[in-house]
Amino acid sequence: MLVYQSVLVVSVVQVVMCRADVSLWPRPSPSWTPVAGRVLREALTGPLSGHQVMLMVDDGVQRSLSLDLLLTGLTSPTVLLHTTTHNTDNHFTTQQLPTAQDVLLVVVGTGSPWLLWSPPGWLSPRVVLVLVAAQTCSARKHFQSPLLQNTPSVALLCLNHKPQTPEYSTYSVMTHLPLSANPEPVSLGTWHPNTFMTLEHIFPDQFQDFGGTALRATVSIFDKPAVFQRDDGEVDGFSTRILAAMAYWLNFTYTYNIPEVAVWGEYLENGTYTGIIGDVQRGESHLAINYFALTYQRSQDFDYSVSYFREGFGLILRDPPPLPHWQSILYPYTGVVWAAVCGVVILTTVAYYFVSFRGIRLSFIISFLIVFQSFLSQNVNQVPRVWVSRGLLGLWLLATWVLRVSYTSNLMAFLTVPTFQPPLTTLVQLADSEFRLCMVNYGEFVPEALATSSHPILARLGAKMDLVPSAEHLPFMGQEGCMELVIAGTHAHVDAYSFVLLQYSDYDADSQVYPLKEQLYVGSQVFFFTKRTPWKYKFDIGMRRLVEAGLVLYWYTEIMQEETHNPKVRESRLPVLSLSHLQGPFLLLAVGGGLATIALLAERLLHPNTTSP
Repeated sequence: MLVYQSVLVVSVVQVVMCRADVSLWPRPSPSWTPVAGRVLREALTGPLSGHQVMLMVDDGVQRSLSLDLLLTGLTSPTVLLHTTTHNTDNHFTTQQLPTAQDVLLVVVGTGSPWLLWSPPGWLSPRVVLVLVAAQTCSARKHFQSPLLQNTPSVALLCLNHKPQTPEYSTYSVMTHLPLSANPEPVSLGTWHPNTFMTLEHIFPDQFQDFGGTALRATVSIFDKPAVFQRDDGEVDGFSTRILAAMAYWLNFTYTYNIPEVAVWGEYLENGTYTGIIGDVQRGESHLAINYFALTYQRSQDFDYSVSYFREGFGLILRDPPPLPHWQSILYPYTGVVWAAVCGVVILTTVAYYFVSFRGIRLSFIISFLIVFQSFLSQNVNQVPRVWVSRGLLGLWLLATWVLRVSYTSNLMAFLTVPTFQPPLTTLVQLADSEFRLCMVNYGEFVPEALATSSHPILARLGAKMDLVPSAEHLPFMGQEGCMELVIAGTHAHVDAYSFVLLQYSDYDADSQVYPLKEQLYVGSQVFFFTKRTPWKYKFDIGMRRLVEAGLVLYWYTEIMQEETHNPKVRESRLPVLSLSHLQGPFLLLAVGGGLATIALLAERLLHPNTTSP
């Protein structure tokens, strides 16, 4: 059995093994056949060397060419497809599917094989080279085949037949510019391995200029900051600015298809989509530029650009209610500071009590009152005579002065500015809270992804999801339903992070809400194209340049700043303290007065005969 180095032979239904009795020499064939075989060999060992090559030879040509001789000694991995049977995707098992998807080399005769006109779904080569092993070459017909129309780089080798001296026949290298004003085949010159040494020589950029081609994009104009309509009717957004920059660079025009019912699009059981990306799938639009996140299902059904932005789905909640005013006397210090102050008071009282033994011995209660009265800005009636007690008391008075100043300063702020409960910051806290989730049902994947998630936190959030219908006749396209629930304090509003922030700004409710710090499904934002769009790679190049230059981020920031309403100017005068603000101090006064009254009554009951001097 002959063994070919790095050559894998695959048939439609089984692996074809080459037998030893196959002749290494061509069978009787036309006089120009050796020229085709030589060019094929030169292409495989020359510019195609080092690339994964998928070779398909038409059945009629195989009778004239000796593939055994051609493939012997190749150093590049090559997959050979037989074409004796029309292929469908179901004919291949997982093990039989070729892995070489870099270069497809097709050798055809007088006809056109099924691979050019009915390519299987798994076949997506980067470049296709077609060698016509026949006297006649219909270049225009070959270039119109679906496979060549949907491949980024294609070239054709056509025979220049010389009837008198067929052994001196040559091949012309041809390509075409499908989006140019003249889509006729273009000759790149006569084939010679020293002239066409690399893939770049055989496959020049076919989409360097789109020739003024008109592209269509189905968009929703209610997708700020990506795509939205200004008051003057102009469609703007940082996604539209990306498209405008690409149009200027590649020389194409574009129009927007703005449907009355603008939904992103749901995936149906029959493999189709509704909404905006449904138009792209059906070919009614060339691309979708709205705020689309890349998902696995979408990646299988569409071509997609490089990521131009990363963002997730934000969750907007109502600001927590302010804490009661009567607790304001405790707000200046945290619980730890209050505990530390109490501990220091007790330790100082104990220390002052023991050092007083060297002079006038004081009771523990008197020592506590002397230590504590400095908190209330009361003067010390009598300075101790013992220097140890005097020094300790002096240090304590200095410490309490610092505490009084800091407490009073903070208390003024807390009396006038409302103090709120700590806001939620994580998805775990949201799942543990009583808040439910709300989202407009416009075809986004989030509700289903949460409901079917295996992650316990996401599954709990999905169980609390409430969907409201999209309403195109309302100013906010149905977002009002979720906004009202958020303002009521019962739900968290889920949508694209930047979009939902601007929605509440337009709704004049941004001062009442806050975004959860953690986002849902942070991912890549991309443009979607119809499957097998050959010029998609040009968008990848251009969009990558815009991202690396910082223009995309600049446009995004500019729109966010322009569309976010300026906060209301506060009055310059200082706020006036009202009884509501002073609930805490008055409550403390009442408690102190009550304790003083109780102490007075207890003293009169315990010492009824004591009279003042």
